[in-house]
Amino acid sequence: MVYMEGGQIKEARMKRLILALAVVAVVLTSGVAAANMLSTRPSPSPRTEKDQARLAPEKASDESEEAGAGVHGGPIERFHETGGCSLVDVSTLQGNWTHGDYVAAVAALGDSSLIPTAAHSDCGKPMVSVGHRHGPPDFVQHKLEARKTGDKGPKDIPGS
Repeated sequence: MVYMEGGQIKEARMKRLILALAVVAVVLTSGVAAANMLSTRPSPSPRTEKDQARLAPEKASDESEEAGAGVHGGPIERFHETGGCSLVDVSTLQGNWTHGDYVAAVAALGDSSLIPTAAHSDCGKPMVSVGHRHGPPDFVQHKLEARKTGDKGPKDIPGS
């Protein structure tokens, strides 16, 4: 056993006390910081202002309607061809309906075998994406083909 003199014991106890106080201070500070971060920003609500405008479009302001902000589906032109979207009566879908609206309407029929067909269709998708099915858009495909042949293509195209 190692014996210490009275001064050394007091010094060791003081170091332990300081260390314990430092640990307590760090824990309390981190707890206060966490509480502060959680209280300054409210948790996200499942209903946002956009959802409210979509669910009650008659309450949307004229300014937001002009920009298409409060309109379900927005100002984007979408594929709404009745011949190509024949799994449900698309005339029952309101406004600028989306692909998700179409798939949900097909799912509501109760025949789960139709859902993959609806999901892979172009119905309700933005017109810029119609016909692409799988793979990159046409302009990206042209760039890839040009690079395979060694042609760098025009330098003034953004992103090339």
